[in-house]
Amino acid sequence: MRTLIVEDVHFLAIILERFLEPYGEVDKVVNGREAINKFAEAFVQGNPYDLICLDILLPEVDGLEVLQSIRKFENETLVSETDRAKIIMITTLNDAETVKKASKAGCDRYIAKPFTKEKVLDEVRELGLIP
Repeated sequence: MRTLIVEDVHFLAIILERFLEPYGEVDKVVNGREAINKFAEAFVQGNPYDLICLDILLPEVDGLEVLQSIRKFENETLVSETDRAKIIMITTLNDAETVKKASKAGCDRYIAKPFTKEKVLDEVRELGLIP
């Protein structure tokens, strides 16, 4: 499993990396613009991400915009529904309106901070990415 963690709080990115690195390669970026670039670069190189853990409150480009950009890119490049990246929003924003916006934009799961290892891995399992 290839994972991209998009988190501007360094220690949270490290925690997520430690949870997920036993299951495959993990890359980290700290802002939305880097996330969009890293996603596109991996796709063009033929090595796309299976999972993206995406914060909403990010510098430069917020997580909802990143989510929309990724889904637009996948639609324009005709990525099938089953082959598209699984995206888990992991954020402090847990109000109904934000959850609704993220769901409408195409996120697969939504986890409120603070999170536990069990919660993160359970969601990844439910997405069928790990046993």
